[in-house]
Amino acid sequence: MQNQKNIVELRNLCKHYQMGDTTVKALQNVNMAVAGGEMVAVMGPSGSGKSTMLNLLGCLDRPTTGTYWLDGADVSQLEDNLLSEMRCHKIGFIFQSYNLIAQLNVVENIEVPLFYRGCSESESRNRAIELATLVGLEKRLWHQPSQLSGGERQRVGIARSMANQPVLLLADEPTGNLDSKTGRDILKLLKKLHAGGATLIVVTHDEKVGAECERIFQMADGRLKT
Repeated sequence: MQNQKNIVELRNLCKHYQMGDTTVKALQNVNMAVAGGEMVAVMGPSGSGKSTMLNLLGCLDRPTTGTYWLDGADVSQLEDNLLSEMRCHKIGFIFQSYNLIAQLNVVENIEVPLFYRGCSESESRNRAIELATLVGLEKRLWHQPSQLSGGERQRVGIARSMANQPVLLLADEPTGNLDSKTGRDILKLLKKLHAGGATLIVVTHDEKVGAECERIFQMADGRLKT
């Protein structure tokens, strides 16, 4: 169920890059609000500004002008170390290419964010097993990524994104590398997390994924519209 509080608020957000003598306006006056418990999609063609938007939402970059409020805090111009803290404590990332560590098993991959947060070994292990079970990997706990299917790898990625109990989940083309059936299974899992109260922003080209979200934000030429 949607909460009243906005988890994400973008106010007149702009991001410009200087390419020699040319100023590239990647984002222009973007306004966006996502309430707690919402599942929304950001869609648009290549070059529309989706990747830039994702970097800003994920505290991987700062806007040129405008403000970004995340869970009630203005993170627009934070120093690198404070941005890193926000990423660690507030945001969970789900990647198209999974970004798992090949040498680690399922449980150890899920534990990685907990390690950086300074959790104890026993707390991390219990939390990782709990999350692996939540995403249906209770029989694959000690397998390495090379021993998993694409869908299973994405489930590990989703479990890892939830490890620090973030206020915001950012999913970048979460079904992009999967066949249609596996993609539907992953979408069902994301909707299960949403039903449990998670706030999700899904960047996707897939109209079927977008159709499962509560709202769609369309991007074109660095501008956003509902």
